[in-house]
Amino acid sequence: MDTTIELTDSEKAFLARTVRRKNLWLTFSLLSVAVALLFIVYHGLIAKDLNGLRFVIVILLLLSGRGHMRQYRSAVIFSKLKSTGDPVIGN
Repeated sequence: MDTTIELTDSEKAFLARTVRRKNLWLTFSLLSVAVALLFIVYHGLIAKDLNGLRFVIVILLLLSGRGHMRQYRSAVIFSKLKSTGDPVIGN
């Protein structure tokens, strides 16, 4: 059973951009988590003014970091497929 699929040029360009930006996704993920932690430490322990709105901001920052980490993991997988010479992604 043949499972190879030919991608269009725009799909190949998208995959290539994603692979090129994999370090950017990791940086965004780490920065999002770091900002959320700093935010909660400052407002929760130092200023002691952590209310519901600030907690929601922390949750949104953590969710953003999670999304960026997912992008990074996908880019790593795409780069592995690209380096193996997979005919779907190509070199």
